Order: sequence, then C-alpha cells, then structure tokens
Amino acid sequence: MIFGEKFYRLLDEMSIWQQSLFALTLAARMSPNLYLFCSLEHHDALRDAFRAAFDALWVYHTDKNNHIDLELVQEDLEKVLPVPDPDGSYGAYPAFDACQALILALEAITVKNGDEALNASNISVCTVAKFLEVQEDEVFSDDELREKPLMEEEMNFQVELLSRLRRKREPGWIHELYEEFRAVPCSNIGISLDAE
Repeated sequence: MIFGEKFYRLLDEMSIWQQSLFALTLAARMSPNLYLFCSLEHHDALRDAFRAAFDALWVYHTDKNNHIDLELVQEDLEKVLPVPDPDGSYGAYPAFDACQALILALEAITVKNGDEALNASNISVCTVAKFLEVQEDEVFSDDELREKPLMEEEMNFQVELLSRLRRKREPGWIHELYEEFRAVPCSNIGISLDAE
C-alpha cells in the first residue's frame, strides 16, 4: 500500500460526486501524457474525445440544469481508446491510464460502484511507478517508490486533493477547481505540454 489506511478509508467514504471529482482531477493531471501521445501519434480523434468528455463532466458538476448524456460521452471516448502494446510506443500506457481515470470519473456518476476514487488513485500511482521503472530499468518495492521524488509529489497531490474535496458541494469552488486544472502545466510523470 502506497498510502496509509486512513487515506483509503477517507476515499471510500467520499460521496458519488466527490469520487467523480477526485477521479476527474487526477485525469486532468494526467492529461498532458495523453496529449503528448496524441500529438506524436497523430491521434486527433482520441484527443478530441478526451477533451469533450473532460469538459462535459466539468459542466455536469457545475451546471445543475445540464442535459448531458454521460453514458454517450463515455461511449464516444471508449471507441478511440489507445491500445497499449509491449512492442509499441510506451506513451500509449500513460495515455490509456489518463483515459481510464476519466472513465472512472464518469462511472462514479453513471455506475456508482463506490470504488471509482480508489481505482483512479491506484491508476495514477501506477502510472508514476511504471514510468520510474521504465526510466530506470528497474523494479521497485513500495518502500523504494515512496522515496522517489516523483512518487512523493504524487502522494502529496492526492492527499491534498482529498482534503480539498471534503466540503459542501457548491458550483462556485468546483468551477474554480476546473479553471485550475483545465490546462495543467505538468503531468504526474513530469510531462509539460500545452493541452489547448
């Protein structure tokens, strides 16, 4: 376990909308990984579907009068998911992870399993872990991973995000969260890219 038991318990206690926002914000932080992959592989359909799903979900959270069909949004994204291949581009893996986190943010609303935040947390952590292992060509234990600055940043980000989301639901601060994360300067694995 990368995080302590208290962190996982608090994730589990989050409401549906909090779980969705947690996964959505992690997807936002991972989005430069996806946008770089789309740019290098000329995958415009994936870029556009990800951005459309991303924006639609933020609107869903900030506009109570919206008429967004989140299941249809998810279907459109799933049609163009990247397929990671051990013999292909490594970039497909973090791109796929970003999509999975975004899908979990959608499913927190549409499916409501109750473990979407936990799964998104694990996906983002695994993205960082896989990146470190590929970069250093080594397999690390959880204890070794915790000592890596990139993993420490990931853990701190998730703990702070959890703390920020444990409050009353109000469109105002959720919109502020969107403005903060709609174009993140750096991803969870250190990718900097203008996503616009």
